[in-house]
Amino acid sequence: MVLALTAVASAALRLVLADAVHLPPWPLSPDGEVVAAEPNLAADGARVEPLVGGLYRVAPDAGVREVHLRAGSAAAVAPVEPPAGRIAVRARPERPVKGRDAEVALDLAVLGPRGEPDPGAAPPVVTSSAGAVRDLQPAGPGRFTARLEMPAARHPELAAILALSPRCPLCPTPRAVGTAVLPLTGAAVVPGHTDPNVKVTVEIAGRTFGPVVADGAGHFDVPVEVPPGERYGRGVSEDKLGNRRAEVLDLRLPPIVRIACAAWPPALPADGRAEAGVWCVASDARGRPAPGARLDLSARAGRVTRLEPVGENLFRARYTAPRGGGGGRDRLVAAYPDGGPASRVEVAIALATGSPEELGYALDREPVPFGQVIGARTWARDGRGDPLPAPSGPPGSREGFVSPDRFAARAEPDGWVQRAQLRLELPVASSATALYLRHGGAEWIASARGLDGGAVAGLEIRFGSGARAVTDARGDAREPATGSSETAVAANGARAAAWQGFPGAVPPVALERIFEIPLGPEAQVDVRASVDGGFLRWKVRDPQGRALPERRVRLEASGVRLGPSEPDGEGWRCRAEGRGTATVVDAETGVAAVVEVR
Repeated sequence: MVLALTAVASAALRLVLADAVHLPPWPLSPDGEVVAAEPNLAADGARVEPLVGGLYRVAPDAGVREVHLRAGSAAAVAPVEPPAGRIAVRARPERPVKGRDAEVALDLAVLGPRGEPDPGAAPPVVTSSAGAVRDLQPAGPGRFTARLEMPAARHPELAAILALSPRCPLCPTPRAVGTAVLPLTGAAVVPGHTDPNVKVTVEIAGRTFGPVVADGAGHFDVPVEVPPGERYGRGVSEDKLGNRRAEVLDLRLPPIVRIACAAWPPALPADGRAEAGVWCVASDARGRPAPGARLDLSARAGRVTRLEPVGENLFRARYTAPRGGGGGRDRLVAAYPDGGPASRVEVAIALATGSPEELGYALDREPVPFGQVIGARTWARDGRGDPLPAPSGPPGSREGFVSPDRFAARAEPDGWVQRAQLRLELPVASSATALYLRHGGAEWIASARGLDGGAVAGLEIRFGSGARAVTDARGDAREPATGSSETAVAANGARAAAWQGFPGAVPPVALERIFEIPLGPEAQVDVRASVDGGFLRWKVRDPQGRALPERRVRLEASGVRLGPSEPDGEGWRCRAEGRGTATVVDAETGVAAVVEVR
């Protein structure tokens, strides 16, 4: 969805374009699609978000089947992809028993909006609140099989199975979704004590277990099977004369967890815009649907909507990632208050950093004496301020930033400034979450990127012309340009459309900067600075390492507010607030230390 034209060429081309709305050749995704228009775009039945260079993101309103678009005198009607279909989940056996059944066979059928098998659906992502889902395999068009390994715990519980067939790697609305709540019957032994040599039976959920005969001391053990939702049984003892005695037995079982949730995608860019769908299942203690259940949902860092019912026992909400926090995880908490304290679950969503936008450094001292190697600290950040791997100089460098923690000054005096390069290239990503398409003169170039912005190599791209190409080490695949528009699609559903004359931007996988580092002769003093607990701290020492607390310094700051100076042991300190850099300069020699403040 990107065209690499110069600003002048792009402007000149767009001056001759008539009013137009350019749509991708496929229906609009319910999660939003990129559309090109000249002039400004307006829509009925959708939200329009301007991007760059005549490109807009059009997000259809909920339930809309087509969107009416206008740009000047031009108009177009865009169909919207159908709502999520259904995944039918069947378990064999339907009522498994722990200790008897080691696993459960799962049959999954991905169905379209009209209930027909969906042969184009992606393999579903299947999770279970109890046990583990293994070995998902295709079993025909739109059909799959898997197995549920039973949990090791012997008590009864519910296995809430959620299955989602993704539309694309970062699409919060799945192509289809389905659920099943599987009661797992527990196998246990009910111990007890009664009169010697009497017969004992135990009744649970309408079934009778036993009889067993108590031993000479009156002890008995009755093997039983307990379905979820049963807390009590009834014990009946009968002596040789036929006298019967019954009592209620507390089975002392843990409470049943009556809610289960999953999120797709399970990882998002921490850009403040990316969304995930949150899906929850609620039931009663026996696994029966609870369509009127009230569920609560909260997020530690991002934003969530209310969980709304979308089926008998299925609920849906939207999660929006925070801006910042990449490299960490957000924690969502869903609760079913009527299900009791145990009906509370957590869902983790990983947050990814983005492409590099800022490189920086701090040296142990400045100017750097000729020929010396000193300590350094380099850093890189994405556009949200999240830290990335530390950059360094070119591989094999013997001068400049030879590593992220060392700077080597040149030995020969040749001016008082050394130009030093810092460079960061993101690691290669293993799977693509986004495609970008641009026009590069005589060819179209599709760029594949992973969740954190890294290039994806070896990915097959199918262009709209029918051509196929594989991405190179830079994540790019090319085909000759034969028309004014093009599309690119990957096997996992990632896709892009582009139109000549409507340029966008491809996130960079690498960033480099040249810094000018001051050099000088061996200094009479050494200035060291650090930031700790909201304070900028510094010390000045002589060549023998002795502290010089009376030495006069000058404080400089960029983007940082510095408070009054005060003694701090052998050095000094002051409050430092904000984000930027602070420099401590020896007033007599100009020797300085630069630190980053966050």
